[in-house]
Amino acid sequence: MAFIVLAEQSPVNVQLISLITTIVVFLLFFFAAAYLVWPKIMSGLDERELKIRREIESAEAARAEAAESLKRQEAELLEAQRQATAMVAQAKADAERHAAELRVKAETDLHMMREQASKEIKAAKEAAISELNSQAGSLATSIAGRILQREISADDQRDLIDDSLKSFASSNKN
Repeated sequence: MAFIVLAEQSPVNVQLISLITTIVVFLLFFFAAAYLVWPKIMSGLDERELKIRREIESAEAARAEAAESLKRQEAELLEAQRQATAMVAQAKADAERHAAELRVKAETDLHMMREQASKEIKAAKEAAISELNSQAGSLATSIAGRILQREISADDQRDLIDDSLKSFASSNKN
């Protein structure tokens, strides 16, 4: 009881048995937790840290791969644009060359057709002149023969010329 009286007298007085018991229980709990629970907590934290590191490394690798893929695609796009530009330029050059060839061929054909038409016109003109000369000679011979057969009066001369012109016109129609 004296002990209780002392405790009541001083609020700082601690019960030694309770203190020791509490310390022993705490130490037992601490060592049990340190040997049983703490390694599991630490391994879980280490696993989580390792998983996060792997995810970060994987994300960095994916980012680097995506950046390289982007560069590769941009290079391919530039190459495709260059090829398309070259193809368009080649097609344009081919079209211009083909148009020039067609123009030259058309001009050559036109020149040949003009020459051929000129030759045909000249031949037709010469044939017409030859035919006209032939008919004129025949007409002159016919008229001269008629004149020689008779003496011609002015009326007879007019009739003879009219008959000759009619026969000339009818021979041209045939």
